[in-house]
Amino acid sequence: MLKFALVMGLALSAFGQFSLTVRLKDGSGGVVPGAVLNLSGPKKLSGVSSAEGKFEFTGLGAASYRLVVEKEGFALVDEVVELNKSEEREIVLQPSAVAASIETVSRVAESTFRVPFFVSTVTKAEMEKIAPQSFDDVLRTVPGLQHATQGNAFVRVATRGQRDTADVLTLVDGLPLRQFNGSADLIMLPLQLVQEADFVKGPSSSSYGRSAIAGVMNFNTVPDAPSPEAITGFLSAGFGSFGTKEGFGGGSIPLGKGRIAGSAVVSASDWFQKNTGRDNRAVSTLFDQTFASRLQLRVSYLGSDVKSGRGSIVPLLNGQPLYGIRPEDNYGIPGARFEGTLNSITPRVDFDLGSGFVLSNTFNFNRYRRFSTGGITILPAETVSNKGYNESTAVQDTKLNDTILTHRMDRKAFRSSLVAGFSYEGGSQDQDSPTFANAPTYRGPNYDTPVAGPNAGNDPRGIRGAITSSYFTQTITAFHLQERLEFWRVGVTAGFRRDSFDQLLRRSDTPVQSGNQRSRTSPRFGVDLNALRTSAIDLILFGNYVEGFRPQVPALSTLNNVIVAQLLRPELTKSLDTGFRFRLPRGTSFQGTYFHMRKVDGQRSFRSGPDDFFFVNATTRVKGFESELKTRVKQHFIWTNYSFQDSRHIEFRPTLTTNFSGYRVRMAPRHIAGMGGILQLHRSLTFSPYWSYVGQRPLRDNIVNPQVLPSYALFGASVSYDYKRMRFIVAATNVGDKYYIADDFSAQNAGSPGVPRRVTLQMKYRF
Repeated sequence: MLKFALVMGLALSAFGQFSLTVRLKDGSGGVVPGAVLNLSGPKKLSGVSSAEGKFEFTGLGAASYRLVVEKEGFALVDEVVELNKSEEREIVLQPSAVAASIETVSRVAESTFRVPFFVSTVTKAEMEKIAPQSFDDVLRTVPGLQHATQGNAFVRVATRGQRDTADVLTLVDGLPLRQFNGSADLIMLPLQLVQEADFVKGPSSSSYGRSAIAGVMNFNTVPDAPSPEAITGFLSAGFGSFGTKEGFGGGSIPLGKGRIAGSAVVSASDWFQKNTGRDNRAVSTLFDQTFASRLQLRVSYLGSDVKSGRGSIVPLLNGQPLYGIRPEDNYGIPGARFEGTLNSITPRVDFDLGSGFVLSNTFNFNRYRRFSTGGITILPAETVSNKGYNESTAVQDTKLNDTILTHRMDRKAFRSSLVAGFSYEGGSQDQDSPTFANAPTYRGPNYDTPVAGPNAGNDPRGIRGAITSSYFTQTITAFHLQERLEFWRVGVTAGFRRDSFDQLLRRSDTPVQSGNQRSRTSPRFGVDLNALRTSAIDLILFGNYVEGFRPQVPALSTLNNVIVAQLLRPELTKSLDTGFRFRLPRGTSFQGTYFHMRKVDGQRSFRSGPDDFFFVNATTRVKGFESELKTRVKQHFIWTNYSFQDSRHIEFRPTLTTNFSGYRVRMAPRHIAGMGGILQLHRSLTFSPYWSYVGQRPLRDNIVNPQVLPSYALFGASVSYDYKRMRFIVAATNVGDKYYIADDFSAQNAGSPGVPRRVTLQMKYRF
């Protein structure tokens, strides 16, 4: 009998006749439905817990498996299961105020609690209660951020003293949203599409290459599937201040061993400045299918179309607006505008090779058409200037191919996660820009009437001249490698990426070309220690050293009436972080980190005459502290954050006789803070107030005794009410109607006003 049982056991193991039944419960003993369970090992299986909090994996052989359980509002469960017979296992999920896992750090799923970097997440549950209308709304719980829009078109998210739009890498569903110079036109991403967001602080060039200098933010746009067997979705309509009207919807439909999902937005707004309306249409779709349990195909598409008028800036004296100019006043040239069309399609294949190896290949084709004008500049009275009209039409085509091999190994003593990849990015940009000359000049306080002179009767734009065409090509090849090893309570992450660039710029008005061939290696090293793990507290200590870079795009500039190639050294950012995070039972999480960043060879450009420019490299240093606290108290979610940063130029010498070394970097406040929550007043009623504070900031850093912008604090709130399948949200931002300057403009004595008080009503039907 013993021999027979042994033979039968071996046969069952070989033919995979074992099963693993998982029952999920919360801390009070209640069941947890709708949790996602992933089992990896000799077989890779996944599922969603039933209404009874149960899921069964079948057809398993005797082996070691990795079981990962994720559910919003609960901490990630990640454990090894040694299976040698059919068994049933009960798992108690612990509440959590942060997302359980994150892929944005290293492009593979990792525990948010264990990664040795400062990461901040905005979950779907948070997004659904606030009806966000700006990136400030979406990322309000992320510490140390500034948000601004220049002239109703160019949106900026700045952090850790880095304020260039190319310093923070923007990802949409894991793919870069950027131009060739690394900048991201965030206006192309309508916020209604955003389902959730991640923000990783510090350089991440080891995973993403260029532009991941101060951080990486990833916005997910595809609705999830709460149930793999049911059709789910929503339809919504909204109305708000400044003539805002919007309609959007989305959903998920099961299809075979996968689904079809997507969301779409149509919106229109007059906006707060006169003649600056914005129209937006966008769609995000996903086709996801699994074949033979080992092969998964995903095809996604993102399309966006934007038309937006541009608003003028505000001249400033002692940090205050001049001449009683209000936020809604617009002295820009009529017809100044921004228009953009983005089409991006991405097929991805994941192939499970067995033994813990997964091979993934992602290909993306992106076409971006953009028409943009200037013509919004107005300066203080002592300056007589034209309104700076310029115009450009650009078409950018980009092809990106990423091949990544991952390997996971789980043992009782250690856990290994290896990522190796090769990427190719190539593309071109065609741009046409007409010249304009002899434009009228203006002087305050009357910016509508030209200053008397020979040009006073000309078109406000100036006299249109010949069109200058430029053609820019860029090829980037890269290899990256990273290993994460967890042993006992210690985790070590080490990796690097090698990028090689080949860039060429040609222009129709000159035979001079500007070419650039560069390479850069970006290392990353991090360590984390689970220093204290009891039934009452988990404490993680972590530290990291990483580098990031951004190549300077070749330029053709005029110097002493001669066209010359401008080739600056690539920017290099070195960053050191040390921090800790802990979590308590029932969903309290805190993290804090001290950071020290040094950017070498940052580019600065200056106008020295009507047609003369000169460029210099500057070195800056930023050090500071960031912290966030998120907690769940019964049904309430409460958050608070605080950041201190000291951002200064270490070396900044525009000329042989001028030295701005030691000056604070423009628009970099020392203090940024915020607090708020989602308070469950009733089973169907929530109240979500918030307060945000940005400290004093120098308007400029390239003049002696620059103006200092005063600090400002903003209050806002939203109320959400659920009735059956309907949800009604009333949201108000800047309730006190604070007049503040949100951003500077091209290092001039003028700035972009922040958004006045705004109220929005949103109605959503869920099915």
